[in-house]
Order: sequence, then structure tokens, then C-alpha cells
Amino acid sequence: MLGGGLAVAAAGAVAFFMLDTGPGNALSRSDTKVSKVSQAPDGAFAPSETQWSGLKLAVIRDVPFRDERTTDGKIAINEDTTTPVFSPYSGRVTRLIAKPGDHVERGAPLFAIEATEFVQGQNDLVTAVAGVEKAKSRLELAQAVEKRQRELLAIRGGALKDLEQAQSDLVAAQGDMRSAEIALAAARNRLRILGRSDEEIARLEKVDRIGAETVVSAPIAGTVIQRKIGLGQYITVGSTDPVFTVGDLATVWLIANVRESDAPLMKVGAPVEVSVLAYPDRVFHARLSYVAPALDPNTRRLPVRAEIENPGRELLPEMFATFHIVSGKTRMMPGVPQDAVIYEGSNARVWVARPQDKKVVSRPIEVGSTENGLVEVRKGLAAGESVVTSGTLFIDRAAARD
Repeated sequence: MLGGGLAVAAAGAVAFFMLDTGPGNALSRSDTKVSKVSQAPDGAFAPSETQWSGLKLAVIRDVPFRDERTTDGKIAINEDTTTPVFSPYSGRVTRLIAKPGDHVERGAPLFAIEATEFVQGQNDLVTAVAGVEKAKSRLELAQAVEKRQRELLAIRGGALKDLEQAQSDLVAAQGDMRSAEIALAAARNRLRILGRSDEEIARLEKVDRIGAETVVSAPIAGTVIQRKIGLGQYITVGSTDPVFTVGDLATVWLIANVRESDAPLMKVGAPVEVSVLAYPDRVFHARLSYVAPALDPNTRRLPVRAEIENPGRELLPEMFATFHIVSGKTRMMPGVPQDAVIYEGSNARVWVARPQDKKVVSRPIEVGSTENGLVEVRKGLAAGESVVTSGTLFIDRAAARD
């Protein structure tokens, strides 16, 4: 559907014919100095013969333009693939390991911190490991004693009361072992909550000393989008501001707010085209992934969102973007070459040429979409009129001097 519309527009563009009004393709500096543009009584300007021969003209034709709606937006991180990182510890930052722009794997260290919670967690773990070892030794001893007393009683070499005591000691040792294992599991879980992996916990169980420094690792693989801490800074648990943000920029969001009149066109899954200032000659294709259920009460506009594939990471968060949604229909409208349009802020105008008397006049126009080098003219021009496409800068300067 889109390719067909572009092909028709391209065919319409061929309908333009360029009028090179003379052998020269541009005006020389000597022409602009020695020749004078005169203003006609009707507000038109009359270039000299030499100047007129340097102008290029195009005759306006009606060409098909896609029925589309355009609004402004911005590129944002894909929050579905982005994770804010909060410090699980309170303490002072001792090392900054990752920086914005770095690609990190899951579990890669981001920064190091001296944290009392980590010291306490290690202490609880070491104590629990020692408790398990001690309980295990008591259990093994109780099992051996109980076995020996049963054997003695079987050969009438022991007393029943001794066996009963050994069995009671064995039950107590088994209970102590279960309690020690529960304490060890709890100590491990506390460290998991603090962000430690099972491999790290296993290593901590074998160390012979407790250190105050620990590292905070990336929870997912991706790009470090933001870092908000500095070396030596004291950070606290419970802060609402993340210390790092890690995300996968292989996809990004376009966030836009469309006019109420365009709301009926906004459907989840509808194809959209996105352009950014950084890549003016590229069009990024996407589909609407979210349409708000209501207008924003402050702006009276409808928030929408599209997800864009970004394998080359060209699109960066906070880039200004233009958002186009195409309805699939076309309309015949006057099309003017882009080179002929002069933009002044939000206004646009062209120099309309009158070949019959070799005069030009400035005329404001209302523009629409742009396709294949042609700008849609919604108001101000009609098919059959001629516009200046080369030499407009000279005319502007001459008109200002006149």
C-alpha cells in the first residue's frame, strides 16, 4: 500500500517540467551588483533580462499525496526492556566501574560500595556456616553413640537406659541440625535480596575474613543509559532516584501527543513513519503499540506510543522526532518542489513567476506533507502556476534592497 502511494507520487513528480529561462544556471556576483530589480505597481518584482535568464521555474501540477497526519514527539527508552538500578546498601561509593554508553552483561559490576549491611550479611552467613558444621559434628557423634548402644544391648553388653539416652541425644542433634540449616538458608536469602548471586554466596562461605566493600551488579544485559552517582558519594537504601539505568536500546519508543481531530486514526498496530533531525534523509518504520484510553486533560491531546526497531542504536533517547501516520488513501493536491519553498518560522512562501511579463511575486502558502521532493500546497497555489526553484535567494536580497 505504501509503496504504491509512493510510486504514484513519483509518477506525478515527472509531470513537472523545469523551465531553464536562459543559458545560465545561476546568477553571477557581477549580475547582482550591476543589475537592478525594479518593483512593479502590482507588488511584483521585475528582474533584468540577465537575472531572469538565471532563474529556474517549475510549473505546478496536481499530484497524489498520501492522506497522513503529522505531529511532533520524542524518542524514549523502551521501559519494557529497561531497568532502573537502586542500591541495596547504604554506604559510600568506593569505585565507579561502568560508565554511560558501556554495554554490560547481566551480573557485570556497576560500582563498588562500603556497606554495613553487607558486613552484617557476611557475618550472618559465616556464623550460619559455622553453626551447620558444629551441628553436623554433634549429629554424627550422636548417630555413632546410638548405633553403639544398640549393638551393646543386642549382645547383652549394655543397659537399656543408655540406649534410650543415646536415642534422645540423637533426636536433639537432628533438631539442632535442622535449625542450623534453616539459619544458613536465611543468611543466604538475605544476601540474595542484597543482590548477591549463588556463586558469590558460595565464595563468601569459604572466605576467612570479612570485607566491607562489595559491588552492585547489572540486573540485566544492556547499555548503561544513565549514571547518577559519583566517587565518594554516600547513598542510602530506599531512595526513589536510581543510581544507574540499564536498558536494551535494540528497540526504543516514540512518544507523541496527537490532536483530537486525528484520534480516530490512532489504532494499535497501525503503521507509522518516524523521522528525526539527526537523520533527515531516513524514515524509520514502526507500528503503534499503545493508544491512551482518554485525552490528556492538560494538553487536550491523545498520548500514543510506537515501538521502533533500533538494531544500529542510531536512535537515542530524548531525540526530537516527527511522527506520521498514513490512512492508506490519497488526495490530488498542488505539489511544489522543496527548493521553491522559503520557510520563515512556522510560515512558508514561494516566489510565483509570471513568464508572460517576466515578473515574480512573493506569495504565502499553507503546506502539508512532503513526498519525493514535493511539498503539498493546501492553500495559496493552483495547478498551472509557475514558481521559482533556483534563484530565490537573489530575489529575496533584491526585494529587500528595493
